[in-house]
Amino acid sequence: MKTMSALDAKNSFGVFLDSVRREPVTVTKNKREVAAMFSMEDLGELANAFLADPIKADVDAGKIGIIDALMAQVKINKRIEDGRKVIASGQGIEMNEEYFVELRARALARRK
Repeated sequence: MKTMSALDAKNSFGVFLDSVRREPVTVTKNKREVAAMFSMEDLGELANAFLADPIKADVDAGKIGIIDALMAQVKINKRIEDGRKVIASGQGIEMNEEYFVELRARALARRK
């Protein structure tokens, strides 16, 4: 991956964009990586490999943009990971018949 300073990217934005079209570019500021720039084609490939099928379908239908879809998938993955940790620690809720009876009773109580 190519690296470019923020100052060089700013001063030579056309060159920066041409570089991004060939390969992703890491942007540095004060010798520290602060950003990365990808072409839309690269983002499309990343999304194709990373997104769950329902989110891919929303992208394909134009309901959500690729970047928003990728960020949504990151949030979903985090929630799944957090849930797995809770289950592994023994704090999960078993969704058995008793659970659904109680859930139904609570829902009906709210409706009254």
